[in-house]
Amino acid sequence: MRHRLVHVGKGLTGLLLLVVLYEAGRASGVFPDEAMPSTIAIVTSAFQEVFSGSLGTATGDTLHAWALGLLSACAVGIPAGMALGASRWADSLAKVTVEFLRPVPAVALVPVAVISFGLEIGMQVFLIGFACLWPVLIGTRHGVRAIDPLMIDSARMLGLSRREIAVRVSLPATAPAIATGVRLAASLGVVVAVAAEIVTGSPGLGQYLTQAQQGGDDAAAFAAVLISGVLGLTVNALFVAGENRLAGWQQQSTEGRR
Repeated sequence: MRHRLVHVGKGLTGLLLLVVLYEAGRASGVFPDEAMPSTIAIVTSAFQEVFSGSLGTATGDTLHAWALGLLSACAVGIPAGMALGASRWADSLAKVTVEFLRPVPAVALVPVAVISFGLEIGMQVFLIGFACLWPVLIGTRHGVRAIDPLMIDSARMLGLSRREIAVRVSLPATAPAIATGVRLAASLGVVVAVAAEIVTGSPGLGQYLTQAQQGGDDAAAFAAVLISGVLGLTVNALFVAGENRLAGWQQQSTEGRR
């Protein structure tokens, strides 16, 4: 508990330092005062807009698209990663395709997504799912490759089928690596969700931010940025907690060997 309090305290201190630097920039003229609202104005606008419904609705729209995109990435990435990790032949066959598609920014696919899905939620889900797919798939693949071969051999000697080995041996042993991949994908998904909304004007925090900026409401625009940051921080914290529950035994085992 003491360690956690110290950790949280350090994080809050860093956040306070960021606020001080921002306000110092406004006071010294580094930031244009007329276009950069005060921290109090931003926080006040965020609370008012969230509870009045407009910013709260936008946050809900972003979360909805993010959740569907992440689930789609997991539904494709986990089985595909396990297959690539278990089969050298399949891994060699897919390697060039994966390495070709993985560096492509999701936002670069906006024209393709708009043509294919229009400006409906399917477009956002496609872009988020594409971005989230690669951390999940690569993490799962590496997790399967890291399994001790003796575990697989022992399962075969006990008469387990390939399906049973995959479900009862490979999947539990790969769970920590999958959790890490999903955590990285979850944070990335928030970034892509907001960016896609800014570019396409689809409902969500990105659309709200753009409309506030175009309407000259700088405090509301910065409030959308603040809520986006809070959303990303919350998502990461939740997935870190889940990852620790899945990978805690692995960390303890490593510490015990040391």
